[in-house]
Amino acid sequence: MSADKDVASDPLVPGAAPAEKKDYVFIDTLDDLQAWVAESSAALDRCGDYRCCLDTEADSLHHFREKLCLLQVAIAGRFALVDPLAIQDVSCLLELLDRCEVWFHGADYDLTMLLRTYGWKPRQVRDTQIAARLLGQRQFGLAALVKEFFGPELSKASQKADWSRRPLTPVMLAYAVDDVRYLLPLADRFVKSLKEQNREHWFLTSCADLQQDVNDRLNEPREDPWRVQGSGRLHPKGLALLQAAWKWREGVADEKDLPCFRVMSNKQMLAYAEQFEAGGPVSPPAGWRPRWKREFIQIVEDVVNGDPTTFPVRIKKQRGRFTDVERDQVDKLCAHRDKIAAGLNIESSLLGSRATLEQVVAAGAATEEFLLEWQSELLSEALEEIRAANKARAAVS
Repeated sequence: MSADKDVASDPLVPGAAPAEKKDYVFIDTLDDLQAWVAESSAALDRCGDYRCCLDTEADSLHHFREKLCLLQVAIAGRFALVDPLAIQDVSCLLELLDRCEVWFHGADYDLTMLLRTYGWKPRQVRDTQIAARLLGQRQFGLAALVKEFFGPELSKASQKADWSRRPLTPVMLAYAVDDVRYLLPLADRFVKSLKEQNREHWFLTSCADLQQDVNDRLNEPREDPWRVQGSGRLHPKGLALLQAAWKWREGVADEKDLPCFRVMSNKQMLAYAEQFEAGGPVSPPAGWRPRWKREFIQIVEDVVNGDPTTFPVRIKKQRGRFTDVERDQVDKLCAHRDKIAAGLNIESSLLGSRATLEQVVAAGAATEEFLLEWQSELLSEALEEIRAANKARAAVS
């Protein structure tokens, strides 16, 4: 790496000199990556702070098959932007990160892309967004937190940029490095507050649960991916059009290397299916290419002329409707959750969404599969009431 790529001191570390030049390196060769990793490993041992920050950029808004396009790393006061499109093997970097507690902000997507691309799971995940929410922050986006605690207003100019294009502009590079620049100062502030409020255990278990959710989601086989959110209310006729439209959209998006929503959004597909099911006319958007219009009209005609016995069927719910008693239990549990959350000055959903609490009630107030230990403890009074009531009714019957 040339002299002008030297890494300056972290401007947020007390006593560090403010950076007068670019304080990060852009790495697009394996030799440079290995050199930077070796230097950072030595710096890590010298400083003794085995924490690092990681963020990613991808191109899901611009291409059919999303891919990892940039890795932003902060470690031992050093910043690097690593180009995974140019460097296929980043194992040396991942091995370095495995020595550390890895901090993200809003880690779900990053963990998904890292696991999908490299099969890699950080040894220890920490998320400043989770920490912020557990401390009652209502504006928990990174830019909002940086502005509140440190003053600078982070640019959002490159938020929707195509990160697969090269060269990356100086504006994009500056945007990217800012995504990791402030994470450890935020972490220091948040961890201190979490400990003071006896919420550090909540934080650690929530971070572990997030990582497990990502792992489970990627390992689950996706049957019928065309069954988009909201499709459960459709009948076979509407489902048949939705399925055909989804398959057509996938083929067009793949052919043109476009993200699927650029062809037709899930919301549009669902609206067409509902309109078709209701017997209304289904016409493609006026702005579509002539070929797309012809193909879509043919799809509709094929479903109209198709054999209804071959149409997809609605998925039966595994459980019947709630009884009046169960609905009342859900309402009371949600009310208790809201009261506890208000006293803690955190969002109610952090103690369990209504859908989650419905699952708890359906399971007879068993919480192991649905709630974290600390969530169950906070809701224990209401949960015990449900268990006691269920036991009393069972004894009478």
